Amino acid sequence: MTENELRALALKSGKEGGREAAREVLRALGVDTEHPLEAQKDMHFLRDLRRGTSSVKGKIINTIVGALALAGLYRLLSGFKWGG
Repeated sequence: MTENELRALALKSGKEGGREAAREVLRALGVDTEHPLEAQKDMHFLRDLRRGTSSVKGKIINTIVGALALAGLYRLLSGFKWGG
């Protein structure tokens, strides 16, 4: 066997071993490696869910901060007498 043939064999073996290791890791993480499009759909769903909850969280925090600021402003201004 020539040196080039050995390199090609080593490269092929390395690729096959890497693919099998990646499949095992993905299976251990619960990813269905037999249906990659379904796994991609699941990942897209999770990303959309994460973005949606992050957006809702930001809006809730802004609402709470606004309500507290408004209550503080009301408390401050209620001490002043308006008009005559």
